[in-house]
Amino acid sequence: MLELIEGFLGRVPVGDSQPVRLMGIINLSRESFYKGSVAGPGEALSLALSMQEQGADIIDLGAVSTAPGSPFVGESLERERLFPALKEVLEGLDIDVSVDTQRASVAADALSLGATCINDVSGLSDPAMAASVAEQSGSLIIMASERRPGDLLYMDQIIPLLGERVRDAEKAGVDPANISIDPGIGKWVPEKTPSHDLAILNSLDRLRVLGRPVMAALSRKSFIGEVLNQPDPFQRLEGSLAATAVAVHMGAHIVRTHDVSASLNTIRMAEAVRGRRSCSIDGDMEVEVLDGLGFSQDLGQLLRRTGVDERGWGTLCKKGVFRILAARNLSSMEALIIKQEMLSRGGDAAIPRLALRCDPHPQEVLILGTAHQISGLVKNLKGQPFRLSRLAELIEQALHL
Repeated sequence: MLELIEGFLGRVPVGDSQPVRLMGIINLSRESFYKGSVAGPGEALSLALSMQEQGADIIDLGAVSTAPGSPFVGESLERERLFPALKEVLEGLDIDVSVDTQRASVAADALSLGATCINDVSGLSDPAMAASVAEQSGSLIIMASERRPGDLLYMDQIIPLLGERVRDAEKAGVDPANISIDPGIGKWVPEKTPSHDLAILNSLDRLRVLGRPVMAALSRKSFIGEVLNQPDPFQRLEGSLAATAVAVHMGAHIVRTHDVSASLNTIRMAEAVRGRRSCSIDGDMEVEVLDGLGFSQDLGQLLRRTGVDERGWGTLCKKGVFRILAARNLSSMEALIIKQEMLSRGGDAAIPRLALRCDPHPQEVLILGTAHQISGLVKNLKGQPFRLSRLAELIEQALHL
């Protein structure tokens, strides 16, 4: 079902009904591209405490740099770096800790020690990763990766790949509520350019179709430096904050950052601008506006400039505005009536196969049509049996008809 997106990072609730969560980055690898986030032996706890005081909801510990050109780090060295710091933070603070690793064996031991989340930038390249997370009832962040971390260049590649990886994780036993996704912004591979990253950032909202919380990990990355001509990551704070604001406005639920304090107010302001999704509820019945194209008032101004007779504006404005609605918890009969009504008006409605068999369970219907077609649907539903008159009122409320 295309419900509001909700989930967990460890004990931390994330999703549409929650504030955007901040994940503070602590790198335990000297090879990391941003030296300001590197913690040496014995420094992880103090850095984690500082981030928690600044507003971090979760700490992400990584012992292997994935920056382009970084040397290979074997499992023994990863463990040598990671586990003393992990124990230090877990014993010293009451905060959820994520571990950035591509190795299932490391993930399993980290979760058994008390970490609550695994951040896998390889997109489950280790076949045992998802099962290891599932066995410990941990949370899992899956980054879009096919053969190498972050090697997908376009959102048209990222969405199906992440959908497949999410299904793989669920089949391995990971609770769907514990899965979040990351599109993999950053110059992970040589062929990835700033244009690729900017396009992914600008279409982040498309990831909603996967129904999982979205993490934006773009802090001080090279595409920001290339756009602003700032090769030194220490100079990229302002660019990072600007990109963070865009990511939040485009629907990010989690922001992974080196700069917790500086990011907090940026995120809260972007949240306020973004607002909440349009949704109307009456008892167990619900209507949500999923997507759309155009606004009647804007189209009216365009018609005026075009010289169209004012008497035709009302109908033309409604015909030029397209919306997709999700109507939830309907009966099969109600779903079939909506399908017939929309088809008769030139629109359509997507209904589950089970509804065609009059299945008794609640159904979800996707209503696709122009404002004109949906207005006609609403008008006719008000005279229909079952709960369809209530549904008509919910559609009116959601669309402000």
